[in-house]
Amino acid sequence: MLGGLAGVGLTAMASSRTSRAVAATEWEQVVAAAKKEGKVAVNTFTGQGYARIFKLFSQAYPEIKLDHTNLESDAFAPRLVQERKAGIYTWDVTTIPTSTALQVMKQSGVWDPIHPVITQPEARSDASWRGGFDAGFLDRDKLSYAFTLVRSLGVFVNADQVKVDELRSVKDLLAPKWKGKIVISDPRIIGSTFWPLTVARLALGDGIMKQLLIDQEPVLSRDRNQLSEFMVRGRYPIGIGLNVLAIQDFQAHGVGRNIKTHLLPEFDYQSAGSVVWLLNRAPHPNAAKVFINWLLTKPAQVAWARELHTNSRFVGVEPGNPDAVVPPGVKLTQIDSEETLPEVIKTQELARQLIR
Repeated sequence: MLGGLAGVGLTAMASSRTSRAVAATEWEQVVAAAKKEGKVAVNTFTGQGYARIFKLFSQAYPEIKLDHTNLESDAFAPRLVQERKAGIYTWDVTTIPTSTALQVMKQSGVWDPIHPVITQPEARSDASWRGGFDAGFLDRDKLSYAFTLVRSLGVFVNADQVKVDELRSVKDLLAPKWKGKIVISDPRIIGSTFWPLTVARLALGDGIMKQLLIDQEPVLSRDRNQLSEFMVRGRYPIGIGLNVLAIQDFQAHGVGRNIKTHLLPEFDYQSAGSVVWLLNRAPHPNAAKVFINWLLTKPAQVAWARELHTNSRFVGVEPGNPDAVVPPGVKLTQIDSEETLPEVIKTQELARQLIR
C-alpha cells in the first residue's frame, strides 16, 4: 500500500515537472516570436518616470524596441477609436483608468481580455499580490489588471498660501475667501476630478457639485498639466484633479516644492492608479504578452513604484508614496471598479448639466 502511494506521489511530481517544462517551452516560443516582431507599442500618462522604468524592459529584452507614447486619456481614447475606424492599429498595450476604458472604449470593442495573457508563475501567484492575484481584476470580464493600490491624495494646496487646518472638510472649500481661487480639471472627462466628486456627492448630496463647480467660480480646464503649472507658479492656492506626476517633475527640478496634497474626509477613496490593458488586433501580440508579464514582475513593480511615486500591490515592494498607502483593514470605496461606475457616470452627467 505504501509503495502504491509512493508511486502515485512520484507520478504527480513527474507530471508537475512535465507541465513546468511545457510551460517553459511555450514561453520561450512566445519570447522568440516577440523578438521576431521586434517592437511593442505602449501608451501611458505623461511623466518622465515612465522612460526610466522602460529602460529596464529594454535591458531585459534588447531585441524588442519599446515604442512609448504618453497621451492622456482624453486624447488617447478618441484617437484610438478614430484610427481603428480607419483600419489603423498602432498600439499593443496601454495603462488607462477603468472609467474611460469601460465607458468609452469597451463599447468600441478595442480590448482583449488580459487574464489569459498573464501566464508567468510570478505574475499569477496569489502570494505575489496584496489581496491575491484576482484582486487586480476590477471589471467583470477581466479585461484589465490593476497592479497598484493608492489612497486618494485629496486636494493640492500651496502651503505658502493655505494653512491646512483651514481645510478639514470639502465644505471648507466653499468659504468666500477661496472663490475664484481654485483650479479644477474638467470633471466631465477627467477621472482625477470626477472620482473625488463622486465620493463627495455620495457623502454630502448632489448639491455639492453646484456649490463647488459653479458658485465658487473655479478655473476649469481639460489641460491638467496647465493647471498643475498654474499652481506650481503660485497663481492659485488650491487645485483638484491635477497631474501629480507633472507636479513631481517640476519639484524634481526645484520648482513648486511648496505644493502639498491634503486629504479631506469626503474625498477619501482608493483606486488602482495604474491599470494595464491589452488592445485587440495588437500589431505585436507576442511582444505585448512579453511586456505585460514583465510589467508584473517584482523588479518592474519596484521601478514603477519608485519612479512614479505610487504604491504597488506586489508584496514586498516599498511604497513610492507612503502618504497614499491604503492601511491594512481599512475599507474604502474602490472608485474605479466596474461596480461603482454608475455613480461615476452620474457625477459626469451632473457636471455636464452644470458646466456650459
